[in-house]
Order: sequence, then structure tokens, then C-alpha cells
Amino acid sequence: MGQISADRPGFGNGTATVAPGTFQVELGAAAANDDFGTDAELGQLLLRYGVAGFLELRGGVGSLALDAPDTEYTGTSVGGKLRLFRSSLSALSVVSTWALPTGSGAFEADRVSQTLALAYNGALREGLSLSINVGASVPYGGDAAPSYLFIPTLSVGLTDQVGGYVGYAGFYSTGLNANYVEAGLTLTSSPDTQLDVNTGLQVDENRSAFFAGLGLAHRF
Repeated sequence: MGQISADRPGFGNGTATVAPGTFQVELGAAAANDDFGTDAELGQLLLRYGVAGFLELRGGVGSLALDAPDTEYTGTSVGGKLRLFRSSLSALSVVSTWALPTGSGAFEADRVSQTLALAYNGALREGLSLSINVGASVPYGGDAAPSYLFIPTLSVGLTDQVGGYVGYAGFYSTGLNANYVEAGLTLTSSPDTQLDVNTGLQVDENRSAFFAGLGLAHRF
């Protein structure tokens, strides 16, 4: 099985699937500060289960969003990851996520939406790799337009246990686009456990904000 491979802490998803019969939990917390004050998110809970060597099922439990004096819920999701290709130097997977209309407040929705994304990872040299996510989100029903995502990330292995990454995440729609730059560190404290810290900036016409977070992934 090797070392754990988590889909957090960055915006993008990796290409690795959870091994058959294996259960993996990923969670975290983050806080953001902008001109309107500070808000926080607690949970970021993702459950992953390996069905076959090339397929996993996924369930997003979501987060509590704390924006005083309000507490909101970001909503749940279900989905899966299917590995399409893997070699010694690169891999390609597809990730499908259905966001369910279970959120509240700013996250309230009246219909299901699906995000379908290709995740690619390729080695540039020893200890250095580039991953790219490209995809689209489509609401079911109504006349809402699709939105699109583009997330390139550069990852580097600093030691056998410590890794780092820097990246960009763009989410594009007919309305206001959202653009982020991010960076973080991961620590593989055991073959089945990864800790992380992350930070970044939202830099667009919609909002300018600084955010930071931490998290944990554990494989059972």
C-alpha cells in the first residue's frame, strides 16, 4: 500500500485511489480574514473507501462555516474517483462529485450539481512533480450556467516525510470568477497518517482575503 496519499490540503485532487477494502478519513479547519472581518470553517470532512485498485467511493460530510454571529453548513456530497491510467512517471484519474442541496445560509441550494474533473500528475524530476485538475460543474435543472475549474500545483519532496507545494486555483463562471494562490506543507508522521498546514490568498474582483488552515488524513 505504501505511504498514505491524501487529497488535502490543496484545492485540487490527486490521482491516487484508496486501496481496496481500505477506509480513509480526511478533515481539517481553516480561517480567513478580509476587509469584512474573520470567518472560519471547521470539518472539511471527506470519507474515502477503496472498492478496487482503480476505483474509490467518496462522501463529503462538509463543514460548519462560522461567520459571526451566524453559523452555516456547507452541505454534503457523494462521488467517486476512477483511475484511467498509471505509469512509473505519470497518472490520470477522473473525479466525479455530486453536491447535494443540504447546505444552509450562503451555501443553500435548491438542486443537485455535479463536478466532473480530470486529475493528472506527472514527475518532472526526482522529488518534483506537477499536478493539474481541469473540469466543470453543472447544476441539474433550471437555467444556471456551468462553471469551470483549473488547478495546477507544483509539489516537492523536501525529505522522506515532509513535502511542500505551491499552486493556483481558478473557478470561472458567467458571474464573478474566484482566483486563489496557495502553499502548504505535509508531514507523513506514519505510513497511514498525514498532517498538513496550508495558507493562501484569494485575489480577484470578488474578494481579497488571506486564509490559513491545518488538517489530518488517516488510513484504516
